[in-house]
Amino acid sequence: MTGVVPWRGRTALAVVALAAIAAGLWWARQARSGPHAAEEAFDIFPTNVPVPAVSVVGRDGKSFSLSDRRGEVLFVNFWATWCPPCREEMPSMLRLGEALTREHPGKFRMIAVSGDEGWPQVDEYFRSNFGGVPGGLTLALDPGAKAAQAYYCAARAACPEVKFPESYIVDKSGQLVAYIVSSRDWSDPVARRFLERLITQ
Repeated sequence: MTGVVPWRGRTALAVVALAAIAAGLWWARQARSGPHAAEEAFDIFPTNVPVPAVSVVGRDGKSFSLSDRRGEVLFVNFWATWCPPCREEMPSMLRLGEALTREHPGKFRMIAVSGDEGWPQVDEYFRSNFGGVPGGLTLALDPGAKAAQAYYCAARAACPEVKFPESYIVDKSGQLVAYIVSSRDWSDPVARRFLERLITQ
């Protein structure tokens, strides 16, 4: 009879197992309902690495490094005019950027880094859809997606194929603290609360 559990023993083990499962589910719910549960539901992936030391090209034609902008919370969005999900999220993203720039002057900056090969496509996109570049938005160009690749790899500690859109959040100390994969509805209050917590801390 070695290795065989009597019926009564099996019943007792089943009760213990069910209790353990119930306890596990309870703890999982508690963890999910913790302070970052909403961010998890919005798919804000946490990370904590230095900002990659890569340069992008500003609208004035000059290169600048995103790692030089200490003291501000940065929202860095990698996108392209030929990317439908990028265009889909852009209006709500710009509204969020305008609101945070207005309410927290000097403490927040939204940077849209385009993977397009040149400025004509980018300029036409903003002219046609928004009447020009909205205030508070910093535009940059990343032909060849070298900066996008650097951010993609740094956030994941691995280098899968880069896909647009993707957004990265940099805190005031210059640490890359979160990334968001694919398009989002940036009017969701979760996004604003997350960013404002970084801005005010």
